[in-house]
Amino acid sequence: MKYLLSTVFTVMMVFSVQANAQQGDQQAQQLKQISELLAENPEVIPSVLASLEQYIASKKSTLNAQREHGKWLFDNDDAHPWFGAENAELSIIVFTDYDCPFCKRLEPHLQKLIAEFPQVKVVNVLVPLRQQNVQGGKLNPANFALNVWQNQPAQFADVHELLYAKNGLHTGTSLEQIARKTGTRSQLNSANATPTIIERNYRVFTDFQLRGTPAIMVGGRTIPGYVEYDELKAVVAESLVKQKAQ
Repeated sequence: MKYLLSTVFTVMMVFSVQANAQQGDQQAQQLKQISELLAENPEVIPSVLASLEQYIASKKSTLNAQREHGKWLFDNDDAHPWFGAENAELSIIVFTDYDCPFCKRLEPHLQKLIAEFPQVKVVNVLVPLRQQNVQGGKLNPANFALNVWQNQPAQFADVHELLYAKNGLHTGTSLEQIARKTGTRSQLNSANATPTIIERNYRVFTDFQLRGTPAIMVGGRTIPGYVEYDELKAVVAESLVKQKAQ
């Protein structure tokens, strides 16, 4: 127990010094209160220590993922369909799936966002989690969309919109209908290089310890799951302010 007390108090002192230097008196006061509570309730120290260790390990894993995959996410327009500003002040990474109902609900928010913030870029990282093989079709929606993005980019926006517009899971029939409507049937024939892109996207998704789609990365923050427009807008506005201040 004495060892645990010493370890936790040491960790708290480190955080306290950082708080004094970086985040001011308020957080330093909060950390002091935590230290006092731990001293009064030493039975919770093992669980607090375990939580701290888990948090630090998770943060380290995220930093490693950022170093390894940052260029893949933020500087790879050939691999990831994007909308908005080409030379953006702020890039928003969206892990998405055309078969995901919450991704379908989020998409109008993203289009509204780039209309309201012309200095923002939305990057779509396609991770087909719901189904890798569609009924009656050769490719899943992500393969098809990436083929269009790489080979018929002028038609991509229409394909993208129609892929999200369908209720429920896509089938070979639904993809054929979209391809006919947009003049992109040739992109249903083969996956070209897109399996390699999707395979890397899966690995990035896993390394960032994400659990589902949609997942949004913006301004150093990760938002798991669907978010309403007003909340997303507030995060983007705050991130733009911080970006300008740096």
